Amino acid sequence: MTFYTFMIRNYINEDTPSGDLAQDMRREKVDFPRNRPCKFDGWHRLIRSHLQRKNACKQCLDTFEVCWEEYVRFEKKRLKRNL
Repeated sequence: MTFYTFMIRNYINEDTPSGDLAQDMRREKVDFPRNRPCKFDGWHRLIRSHLQRKNACKQCLDTFEVCWEEYVRFEKKRLKRNL
């Protein structure tokens, strides 16, 4: 699963900072960077740089960090189950 899909599935309907980030990502659906499933290396930096270029506030960047870590844990756990 991509980070984009993870965020939309888990947070799009929430009235939280994570929900705000997911909604911003959906508004930017075409331009938002999308990693391939299970590809983490370099993508964290690429997505964070994208958010910074879009002038994301500190809270948004902090939320991204938390959500990214959650996403990586989720994907690694999912991969272990599929082995």
